[in-house]
Amino acid sequence: MKFSIIIPVYKVEQYLHQCVDSVLVQTFHDYEIILVDDGSPDKCPAVCDEYAAKDNRVKVIHKTNGGLSDARNTGLDIAQGEYVTFLDSDDWWDDSEALAKVNSAIELTGADAIIIGMKKYFTEDNRTCDIRIPAKCDMPILSHVQVLKKYMKKNNLVACACDKIIRRNIIESDHMRFVKGQYSEDIEWCCKLLIKDIRIDVIEEAFYVYRQQVSTSITANIGIKNINSILDVISRYAHKDAYLPLLHFLANQYVLLITNFMRLSKNERKPLEDKIKSFWWLMEYNWYPYVKSVSRIKIFGFDVTRLMLRVYYLFKRL
Repeated sequence: MKFSIIIPVYKVEQYLHQCVDSVLVQTFHDYEIILVDDGSPDKCPAVCDEYAAKDNRVKVIHKTNGGLSDARNTGLDIAQGEYVTFLDSDDWWDDSEALAKVNSAIELTGADAIIIGMKKYFTEDNRTCDIRIPAKCDMPILSHVQVLKKYMKKNNLVACACDKIIRRNIIESDHMRFVKGQYSEDIEWCCKLLIKDIRIDVIEEAFYVYRQQVSTSITANIGIKNINSILDVISRYAHKDAYLPLLHFLANQYVLLITNFMRLSKNERKPLEDKIKSFWWLMEYNWYPYVKSVSRIKIFGFDVTRLMLRVYYLFKRL
């Protein structure tokens, strides 16, 4: 079997059909869908069972609620595909040739991981925007570090699990799993992936549709728990003797952290300020375009830079 598509399911009755159907219409058929019902209290468990009864490529696991990371891990534990990817149950693929294109890229390059493009769909006003299409890099004979540098400079490597299709034996070589109960769990997942010496390729198309403004979505809001979780990952992985690409990846997360940190209330920000400020040195690692841009104003110091990022964020939302 070529692909395992793991879909955690929780309180998405309104969107589940669109998600699963977007896989079932694929023209490439050598795959399994693993629906992990994470103790959903609505009709989702029954919908999952209906899909499994109709198509033997659909497997269903019913479990008590443990969160997104735990649901993904449960899917990984039974996955049989040569490659694994994740699809959140309120998202979907908008191209029936998606898996065929991924398979062609794998056959052509022998890649261990394929990165695909994504686009955001805003439910409230039925609008698609923020299309991110990864760009291919010309890399005839490059080291792993040089390859990652090229991809980071093109902003191809973002903290997302769903835009990557990964060879399963790469994941299982050290039993790579998500951290249960962790918010912003994709950041640490990508940290673990980055330090592996693997061949990466991209597909210059955006067929993953990422739904926004869904109150039940794990990514609908960024709050104090997300900020603490991201800061915890940075604290554990950001050491000056760490793998160089990892530091550049964490620097990108750090700048995004500062931007989101300024969205918290003053009372929420106060206990975190000193710890966040202690990682200001990460600004020296600026392969990513956003970090490079912000690093040009870091001469003004942490306090001024974070205020400028807050103004930029507010202006961007207008």
